[in-house]
Amino acid sequence: MTNPPLPQFGSLYRSLAITVVLPLGIVLALQNFFHVPAIQALAIGAIIPLAVILVGWVREHRLEPLSFLMLIVIAGGIAASIVSGDVRFALIKESFATIIVGATFLGSLLAPRPLIFWLGQQFSTGNDAAKKAAWETRWQTRPAFRHGIRVMTLVWGLGFLLDAVARVVFAFTLPANAVIVLSPISVIVITVGLVLWTLRYSRAALARAAKA
Repeated sequence: MTNPPLPQFGSLYRSLAITVVLPLGIVLALQNFFHVPAIQALAIGAIIPLAVILVGWVREHRLEPLSFLMLIVIAGGIAASIVSGDVRFALIKESFATIIVGATFLGSLLAPRPLIFWLGQQFSTGNDAAKKAAWETRWQTRPAFRHGIRVMTLVWGLGFLLDAVARVVFAFTLPANAVIVLSPISVIVITVGLVLWTLRYSRAALARAAKA
C-alpha cells in the first residue's frame, strides 16, 4: 500500500488572504487615509469575511457549523463594540471562535476519528473516492498512521488556543491601533507555523514508514 500524500494547503492560504490579510488592509487604509474611527473601520473590514460566509452559504445551499459560528461571532462582536463604544469587543471577536475551534480539535481526540483525520482526508484526497477509501484503510490498518493523526490533532488544538489567548492579552494590554495589526499577524503566524510543522511532521512520518 502506498503512503498517504502530503496535505495541500492552497485553499487555507487563500482563505487567510481573503479573510485576514484583505480586511486588515481595508481597516488600515480607512484609518490612515480617511481617518475612520477604529470601531467603524473594523466593522467595515468585517464585511469581507461576512461576505465570504454568505456567498458560500448561497453557493452550497447549506451553512457549515463553523461558518455559522463565525457569522454569529463576527456580527455579535461588531454589534457589541458599536453599542458599548468599546473597541476591544471588535478586536477579540474572532478569539471566541478560535477558542471553540481549538477545543473542538482537542475534544475530537475522544471521538472514533479525530478532526485532523477528516481535514487531512479533505486536503490530501479531494473528492477522489479511491483516495478516500485508501485513507480510510490506512486508518484501520496502520497504528503509526492513527498515532500521527492524533498527535497532529493535539498540536493544532493547542495552537489555536494559544492564538486565542495571545489575541485576548493583546486586546487588554496594548493600544487598539497596535492590536489591529498584531491580531491578524498572530493568526497568520500561528496558522502558517502549524502548516509548516504539519508538513515537516508528515514528511518525517513518511520517511519512517518507508524505512519500515
